[in-house]
Amino acid sequence: MKCLIQTFTCLGLAIASLSQPALAQAQNDAPDTAPDLGPVLERLDQMIAGLAKVSGNLTKLQNANAKNPSLKTATKQLADINTAFRSLASQLASQAKAAEKQAGSAAEGTKLLKQLVDLQTAAGAQAKRPAPQHKWEYKSIFGDSRVALEEEMNLFGGDGWEFFNIASFGRGTAAFARRPLN
Repeated sequence: MKCLIQTFTCLGLAIASLSQPALAQAQNDAPDTAPDLGPVLERLDQMIAGLAKVSGNLTKLQNANAKNPSLKTATKQLADINTAFRSLASQLASQAKAAEKQAGSAAEGTKLLKQLVDLQTAAGAQAKRPAPQHKWEYKSIFGDSRVALEEEMNLFGGDGWEFFNIASFGRGTAAFARRPLN
């Protein structure tokens, strides 16, 4: 009976050593910060090892006192607690992996947003710059007839001249052209 009391005392101490604030922190952290579940998972592993040891001791006691129903009940309860701890450890490990993945996605998103801001800043700077002023060269041609003037304009147009004005002068017509300097 003394061993049974010691076993349950050890079990109580083991369960009490699990940090409740650490579990609460792991569950209540804001979604934008990834909780550090490493210490909680380490303690859970220690708890599972301790529970396995206590379970082994209880099994030995049960084998020694096979007729004692309270030992059988205590062994069953301990096995249930051990299963619950393993389940909790598995859930926390899954949450830790999900948090790591989410942190990686957030870092990638931050990187992409930074690139977008850089591109927008560059585009804004480009838009503020004045458009480059073209330097032009000009030419004027004169013709006595509309047909002769059109033929000359077509020749000059083939060389990149752009006609921007045509004016009549007495008997003839003048056409004014320009093209950008290279």
